[in-house]
Amino acid sequence: MRRGSTIRRTAAVGFVMALGDCLTAGSPEQPFDEYQVKAAFIYNFAKFVQWPSNTFASSNEPMAICVLGQNPFGHSLEDTVAGRAIEGRSLVVRHISVVNQAAGCQILFISSAENKRPLPILAEVKTPGILTIGESDASAADSVVINFKLEGGKVRFEINLEAAEREKLRISSRLLSLAHIVESNRK
Repeated sequence: MRRGSTIRRTAAVGFVMALGDCLTAGSPEQPFDEYQVKAAFIYNFAKFVQWPSNTFASSNEPMAICVLGQNPFGHSLEDTVAGRAIEGRSLVVRHISVVNQAAGCQILFISSAENKRPLPILAEVKTPGILTIGESDASAADSVVINFKLEGGKVRFEINLEAAEREKLRISSRLLSLAHIVESNRK
């Protein structure tokens, strides 16, 4: 048991260090690539979220990261998760054009092009237990679980705990300590 705790603690320290790198990404020598940073965040978010026990059909089903609408990542997201696994599950990236294709997704990234009106989009998601991630000013307050924001040339994120609770997702206190917590505008 101690070994498992040590491994989790080491993973958490690695995540915090990786987030520190992401938060300060971009230097004069290396241009800032917003979507490479966001891809790294998405991969790391998956390590610190617990999904409901009935989320996966089988013990070897991969974790699906879905991108709704226009793909702003290029190959960054696929490259970030290639060959990696979380709790023994491989990671796959799927691109979907409409939200009703989200069945089987554990993470749903809603691109800014689709994010203009997140409430109608999210109302169409009928599958519970999806970690929704947006990237607009109103997203987290309007029901996505995690929302990216750019502040001073740095990628930041906020978490809507009410949205996470509705999805029956448990978010690690370590991840919560790095986020700005927001309240839902949805009643």
